[in-house]
Amino acid sequence: MEVVRPTAEAPPRRAATVRWGDLLWEILKYSLVAVVLFSLLLPIYWIFASSLKLERDFFVTPPAFLFEPTLGNYKSALSDLQFLGFLENSLIVSISTTLATLTIGSLAAYALARYEFPGAKIIALAILSARLVPGATMIMPYYVLFRFYGLNNTIPGLVLAYVGFSLPFACWLLLGFFLEIPSDVEDAARIDGCSDFEVFWRIVLPLTRPGLAATAILVFLGTWNEFLFALVLAGRDTRTLPVYLSTFISERTVFWGNLFAVASFMVLPCLILIVLVQRHLVRGLTAGAVKG
Repeated sequence: MEVVRPTAEAPPRRAATVRWGDLLWEILKYSLVAVVLFSLLLPIYWIFASSLKLERDFFVTPPAFLFEPTLGNYKSALSDLQFLGFLENSLIVSISTTLATLTIGSLAAYALARYEFPGAKIIALAILSARLVPGATMIMPYYVLFRFYGLNNTIPGLVLAYVGFSLPFACWLLLGFFLEIPSDVEDAARIDGCSDFEVFWRIVLPLTRPGLAATAILVFLGTWNEFLFALVLAGRDTRTLPVYLSTFISERTVFWGNLFAVASFMVLPCLILIVLVQRHLVRGLTAGAVKG
């Protein structure tokens, strides 16, 4: 006699239900992201697109998105020896300021984070207070001091001014990253025979790489785009690109093509630098150096 075994029947499939609330939320979220990206990327696109326009295309109403591109504005900018000199000044000043600020700021921030000494809290508060002072109020003291010591109209004087202005910000930003590093890691390195400087150089700095990258980017951008200090403290041969950019605006007319061409050269190094350190920059601005 054949035994018939019962077979398990598959449960009936339920019709997939669409949650309209979640769908609307996803649409709203991506629409908001698209609007934000459009508002952020449109000025950058407009700078590069306008640098390829002829002079007559700037006066078309409404503005033309389709036009005959030209490289004449870039040829005019690259053939100007003043532009090349100011570009060199901007690179020297920005890179020197960033390196000096990171070196001094990291040492100062590490000392405030790890060492206990009389007046540490007062020093930290003084650094923060110096950062709260508007830059415009520091122009005249810098000008008087630099004139007395012969630092006016010099690259080292401009770098010194930018370092003094950027250092409080770098100290406070790096202080938060150093405080997130567990002290047990440094104690273990000291047990293995590392000196205090070796602990700082070999252990702490590699762990705070995202913080260093974020600080370097912000200091570089602040120096690269700064106008007022370069206008007052620098001379004709030591001014930077923001000051040179303002020379295309006169009382009677604006040289739009050359202005946007030089602006493109100003934007391009910043974009390249951000793309190169994007991974460290995002980590540095969000999660910090170490999650412990």
